Amino acid sequence: MTELLRRHGRKKASLTEGEGTAGGLSLRHLATMAATAALTLGLAACSSGADGGRDLETASFQAGAVDDFGLQLADLPDQSDFVGAIVADEPRAALAAREVLENGGTAVDAITALYFQLSVTMPHAAGLGGGGLCLVHDPDSREVTSYNFLARRSRAGGPVAIPGNVRGFALMHAVHGSAQWSSLVTPAEVLAAQGHEVSRAFARELAPLTPALRTRPALAGIYLKPTGAPLQEGDMLVQPELAAALGQVRANGARGIYAGNMAEAFAAEARLLGTAMSVEELRAYRPSSEPAQAIKVGNQTLSLPAANTGAGRYMASLWPAAQSSDGASLLQAARNALAQAGAETNLPAIFGSTAFVVATAGGDAAACAVTMNGPFGTGRVVPGSGIVPARAPDAPGFGLAGAFLAPALITNDFNGTFFYAGAGAGGPQAPAAVLDLADSLIVRSADIKAAQAATVSDAQGKVNVVACPDGAPRDNAACVFGADPNGAGLGVLGFPPGS
Repeated sequence: MTELLRRHGRKKASLTEGEGTAGGLSLRHLATMAATAALTLGLAACSSGADGGRDLETASFQAGAVDDFGLQLADLPDQSDFVGAIVADEPRAALAAREVLENGGTAVDAITALYFQLSVTMPHAAGLGGGGLCLVHDPDSREVTSYNFLARRSRAGGPVAIPGNVRGFALMHAVHGSAQWSSLVTPAEVLAAQGHEVSRAFARELAPLTPALRTRPALAGIYLKPTGAPLQEGDMLVQPELAAALGQVRANGARGIYAGNMAEAFAAEARLLGTAMSVEELRAYRPSSEPAQAIKVGNQTLSLPAANTGAGRYMASLWPAAQSSDGASLLQAARNALAQAGAETNLPAIFGSTAFVVATAGGDAAACAVTMNGPFGTGRVVPGSGIVPARAPDAPGFGLAGAFLAPALITNDFNGTFFYAGAGAGGPQAPAAVLDLADSLIVRSADIKAAQAATVSDAQGKVNVVACPDGAPRDNAACVFGADPNGAGLGVLGFPPGS
């Protein structure tokens, strides 16, 4: 059993030809798909607030448990078949990542596909013009790596940032991925080209942005109706120019937007907005990777973004309070830390950020958060590409968005076991809640419902988590996952083909 757990979703996993096709599905797998679909629908209803409460969309991976909706998880495949869990702020993106895991991909493969889906389904926060941070756990090397691909200030200054997202995920995929790059980008490209129904998650984010969008004709033409009203849940959203940009990324990797016609168009738009950016500066952008910031937590290690990032320093400063304070006191400590650093404390209501996590039964995991430094970044669309440039990281108020990106992992350095993946984004509530949940679930072994109900996450700063208090991989391990009940995201499990 343990060997099967390790085989699926681990680094350089592969599938033989024909696996995962409809013709090869067993009756058991068809039953599994039906049961999983039922679980997914239940989670979606819960995470969208359909019942009006704060019930947490959790499920135990442990056979025999019963989830919030009465579904007997013993009807699903047993522990040996489970490949991973995914949690994101937008359901369609979580399901795209699940498909990657179920076809033998690594956690980084899955989180890469998830990101590109978000660039289509939540473009105000995860656009190709933005940047972010990720932590990746490799159980074979027993290392956690911090990846920094935040959008950077141009040498010439000005309001437009140099984008980092595509280069960042390309680097992580090159190091930790096994699936073909094109297979991870194509679903997002198709979604943008053919269109999709707006999710409740995006509709909720879009509504308060309507007055600003009305002053931005290019964005209004995509995300508002002819009447000037915002797209609502279930409305069709088609983004052909964004599909063209994703097609370049699919075919040419990061070069697709950092060189050639796309880069020239981006630089030209930046100059129109007052940033003297060159194509050479775009081409020269490189993400960085280094060992994550490590804090011992008993026998385990809490990994945070590297200390040379604002997010890493901010989260590290909050960890002592997370161990000794309740939610309200921790949030006050987070605000005090901002004031002591001389940062702005009159913060925007929406930062244009989102966070997501993937963890596999084999112990590899990734936690990421990305931002546009304000919803829809600069509010301009690069002609012919659908790409919206992020605001520069020194933009008033919104410049703090990168400091509030909050990925965190808890692992064991000695045996490569995974315990916790949390990621938040938004205001100071996000890092505070990620750390509070880490302490509650792993250090104090609290119940996840009680733990998340007591966090300080809110609509401004949401948190997504996967936690295995006894560690994974481990026979009969019990793990839980949850999307933030203040949002409309989704947590979902994955199972291998033929199980």
